Amino acid sequence: MASRRFPRVLVTLPAMVLGAVAALYLLLLAGDMLMQIRRLSDQTRLLTKRLNPYVRKVAGTRLGMLYFNLSALHHVGRRSGREYVTPLSAYPFGDGFVLAVAYPYVDWRENVLAAGECTLTWNGKEYALEQPEVISRREAMSAYPLLVRPFLAGAAGQNEFLWLHRAETPRRQLHAG
Repeated sequence: MASRRFPRVLVTLPAMVLGAVAALYLLLLAGDMLMQIRRLSDQTRLLTKRLNPYVRKVAGTRLGMLYFNLSALHHVGRRSGREYVTPLSAYPFGDGFVLAVAYPYVDWRENVLAAGECTLTWNGKEYALEQPEVISRREAMSAYPLLVRPFLAGAAGQNEFLWLHRAETPRRQLHAG
């Protein structure tokens, strides 16, 4: 009787873990689809701004890579000239990285387009980037893993992607002041 129980546990435990992972994935996907509602999207954006100081600590590190390639984008404000660090997901693409614009209007996108350059901390390394290009969803999707693509299915205006090319001459800082 005890010998029949042991193999059953070996089958049941992995099935339970797999079921929990699948349920979590579906829950995240459902939450992402709710982001299409503008009011919820705006509330999420405000919450994200409050959480950014804590998220910045892991963004760009190897630990941050475990959560959708969480990276740190260093950019300069187009009006203030102030340096900002924005945590976001970045995926290698062509000669640089592709970034999904998570909301219809975001400051980091406008800042990077105005400056034409930025720095990305990705997987513990810094990359000087330049020549931002707005690219189509079809072009950008090839950079994303299959399990990430459903999260980019038009939620919260993610119909725009920014492709940043690696700079030919590395910069130590964005602007030497």
